[in-house]
Amino acid sequence: MNNSMTLTVEEVAVFLKLSPITVYRELTRKHLPGFKVGNQWRVRQDILEEWIEEKSGWTRRFDRLWSTLQKEGKRRGVTEEMVNREVQAVRKGKP
Repeated sequence: MNNSMTLTVEEVAVFLKLSPITVYRELTRKHLPGFKVGNQWRVRQDILEEWIEEKSGWTRRFDRLWSTLQKEGKRRGVTEEMVNREVQAVRKGKP
């Protein structure tokens, strides 16, 4: 089982810098990822953080950048093996 922290509406509000009323509204509209325990809403922090990344577009921008770097590397004749050797050298402290 995941050891992710479960947040209350008030904690989510602080985390997102929103009012608790806004958090309730967004949860009931299913605009925020959450679940109910009895009559109280809960949000898993790891799911909330993934949701933020997805909504911010960072993942898509990273994927586009990575794709561009891979294409440029192929165009210049850089192989995965060459990159791995460079990474290992840096990890060993050899510039």
